[in-house]
Parts: sequence; C-alpha cells; structure tokens
Amino acid sequence: MTDTPRRTPVTLVAGLNRTISARIAYTLLEPGTTVVSHDLRDVASGRVTRVEHRMSLDGVDTLTIDDVELEHGCVSCTLRLDLLPMLRVLHRDADVERIVVLLDPAVEPEQLAVEVAGTIVEAPDVPDAPAGVDVVITSTLCGVDARSWLQDATGDVTLTEAEVTTLEDERTLAQLAVAQVRFADAIVIEGADGVESGYDLARLHAVLTRLAPAAGMRTLNSQQALTREIVEGSLGSMTPGTPHGRPTQPFDPLLIGGPDLEEDCGVQLVSFEADRPFHPERLHDRLDVLLEGVVAARGRMWFASDPDDVMWLDSAGGALSILHVGTWLACVDDHSGVDAEHRAMAALRWDPEHGDRHIALTVLCHRADPHEVRQALVEALVTDDELARGRPYLTGLPSPFGHAHRDPCEDMDVSADPAEPSPPT
Repeated sequence: MTDTPRRTPVTLVAGLNRTISARIAYTLLEPGTTVVSHDLRDVASGRVTRVEHRMSLDGVDTLTIDDVELEHGCVSCTLRLDLLPMLRVLHRDADVERIVVLLDPAVEPEQLAVEVAGTIVEAPDVPDAPAGVDVVITSTLCGVDARSWLQDATGDVTLTEAEVTTLEDERTLAQLAVAQVRFADAIVIEGADGVESGYDLARLHAVLTRLAPAAGMRTLNSQQALTREIVEGSLGSMTPGTPHGRPTQPFDPLLIGGPDLEEDCGVQLVSFEADRPFHPERLHDRLDVLLEGVVAARGRMWFASDPDDVMWLDSAGGALSILHVGTWLACVDDHSGVDAEHRAMAALRWDPEHGDRHIALTVLCHRADPHEVRQALVEALVTDDELARGRPYLTGLPSPFGHAHRDPCEDMDVSADPAEPSPPT
C-alpha cells in the first residue's frame, strides 16, 4: 500500500466587490499561507497584474507584484498560462502550507475548479499534468455586498458595461453573482446597515439561503471589523452539501443542501418535474417566464424533438442559456462507466417506454408569481394527444434550440453547431 501524495489545500475567495473579497482573503494570511491574485481589469491589452503575498513559516512577510504579459489577453489564458502553473510551483515550496486564491470578479470559481481538475499544465521541472495532482480546492468563500448584490443578480448589465473588464464580455453581472454564490461553501455579507430596510435584508438572506442552502453565512454591518474568527466561523457553520471545490455534474440532485421550498419575503424556490418532454416551440415562447422576476433557474430538460439529448438550462437575471450536456442512459447500452449515484437515481424513476428521460428544474422567484411560472412550464409540455401520435411526429417537431441556445435570441445564431460544452459549470 502506497501513501497518497499530499496535495496543498487551496481556498478560493470570490465576489463582485473587489474590496470585500480582498478583506476576506487577507484575514486568512498567516504563517505558511500565500495569497495570490490576478487583476484582470486590463486583460484586453494582454497585461495582467499578479500579486503574491506570503508569510513564511517563520513569520517573514513578502509582497511581490508583477506585470504578466500574455500572448492572448483573456480570462481563460490567464488561468492556464499563469495561475495554474503557479499553483504547481507553490505546491513544491516548503514554506507554503495553504494557498488562498483571491479571484478577480470576472472569474467564476466553479470554472477555475474545472480547469484545476482537467487542464494539462506545463510547469518548471515537473511532468505535464493538471494542477489538481498537486493542489486541492478545499473551500470557496464568497463576499456579498448587501447594498447592491440583489440588484446585480437580477439585472442584465454585462461585465463590459459594468467595467469589470475591458474585454468585450457578454456575460452579465447576474451570471457571475449567482455562480459565485452557488459554488460557495461560506458567504460573508457586508454592509447590512446600508440596506434600506430590515425587510430588504431579510429578502436578500432568503435568496442567498436558497441559492446556497448548505453554505455557512455571516452578516456584518459597516461598524463591524471582519476578522479571521468571523471568516473561519462562516466555514465552520456550513452543513453537508456544499461543493468543496467539486464542479456540478448534469445529474446531480438539484435540491442538494435541503433548500427551503416555502415562501419568505416574496422569495420562493419552485421545483418542477415532469415525465414527459417539452414541446420545443411552446417552451421557447414561454422562456420569458424564467427571466422576469426570477433570480435564477437551472436543471435538466428533455425535448420531444431530440429524445436522446440531455439539455441543461441555466439562467441568472436577464440571461439564459440552454446547452447539450449528455445522453440519457436509455440511449446507452453499457452503463458500467456511469457514476453509481447517477445509475441509482435513474433506476428509481425508470419508465418502461422512456427510460430515465425526465425534466427537473428549479426556479428561484423573487418577484415572479410561482404559480404562473409553474403553469407556463406545464403548458410547454407535450399533450396526451401529441404523445399518442408517436415518436415520428414528436421527433419531427421543429426546434429553435439546436445544441445551444441563449436568450435574448438575437445574441445567438441557433443555426450554428458549436462544439459540445463540458457539463454545467
């Protein structure tokens, strides 16, 4: 029996507000810890500012600031060409026992976790391999500004418009805000006394606890100092079901962490399931119900026109995407390579005719009427009469979705056939 090689633990710190995220990250700086950050505001020029702040095991504090020149100025190349190799190098430094990565607001922590696990990295004096052979993401912290987060998370302002980046980046603040909270093991909320009313603060909490129900949470007003005890306490109060650095898989339970399904301050999480497919055109006509008064929606979809394809819906604020993420087990002869939990969940709902095909969505409403949302989704399903007409009719239904679709529709050429994406991140 051989010992498993030690991997250096990594804590990610994310958030739209750079100041709050930085305060969280630097409360964790102690002997043996290194805080690494990349400022991507000027990445379009091919220049990124990298900061490494470390405290050695004997307490020596060192701050290094470098301008990193990148051949291709983008978020992904910054991760692949600089941060991931740096993680592998830091792993081999005897003075580094923990790495804290302070993420630029333009970086989605779950996407970084995907890169750590799967992207082959070239680093000095080591065989090419993913950074995940040397480091492991043990936790993700998210900083939330109570005064602005909910507005950001329900709008349609792009990162370029918000000057988060100089790139032409059509992702929205809402998409980042929701993605950062969803992947969090702990959330630190600052500026609680800057919210207009106690009701508004309660509504913010209702949204956050439904997006990340298992995450530890601490709320501070402007007079309270953020301390290591508060940050560590937020991590210590999380319950089973937080990501711990594991990216979402298409067949994961959508209600992991046990979110409250009851209404609170006008906020309600709707769970919608169906054992018949969507009529693609009727669903397309009703997609606005997922964009107006809804914080976020996500889940698996089955289209009558494409019965083999698992489609994944993800929305945040005024942005929505639908992507092909896999094939139903009913279409696969050999299940031996399929995750055991996936097989077990499929077996529980297996239908003699349709196998494991189903629809499972969660919709987080904050101003929308949950009953209207549910009714619109029901109306988008194929009817009994349509089902009775058989597979040739159903597969012949026209579909505006293809293998990828984004709303607003004018932003996406649905006739294109892009390469299939990775599972949802």
